[in-house]
Amino acid sequence: MSDFPPGVLPTIRHALVFNLLDAHRRAGDDLPACDLYPEIVRALKWVHSQDPDRAVWLAWHALEEVAGHTQTGGGPTTEAAARCLRFSLTRGTPPFGKWSEDQADRFVTAALIKN
Repeated sequence: MSDFPPGVLPTIRHALVFNLLDAHRRAGDDLPACDLYPEIVRALKWVHSQDPDRAVWLAWHALEEVAGHTQTGGGPTTEAAARCLRFSLTRGTPPFGKWSEDQADRFVTAALIKN
């Protein structure tokens, strides 16, 4: 388990949440084909490279927070947010490159069942 500087993980989580909500605002129901900002995806992949379990935890918390916005009518469904995250993880983000669809699917599935 890696030691991350204080505030880094919450900052990445909040950025991921706000990016998913913004993508929903811009793309509406077409969210699953929407790219998240590469900097946020890069940050998540960086956490994963240091501590895969922590990265899953971070993604799970972000998806849970997005689900809270969905219940109030201001966010995407958890499934749409998960598909968007999965799609974005397969995009190239140097120095971590592209994840395979299988790798992205395993990661997002782990985050969804983290409960």
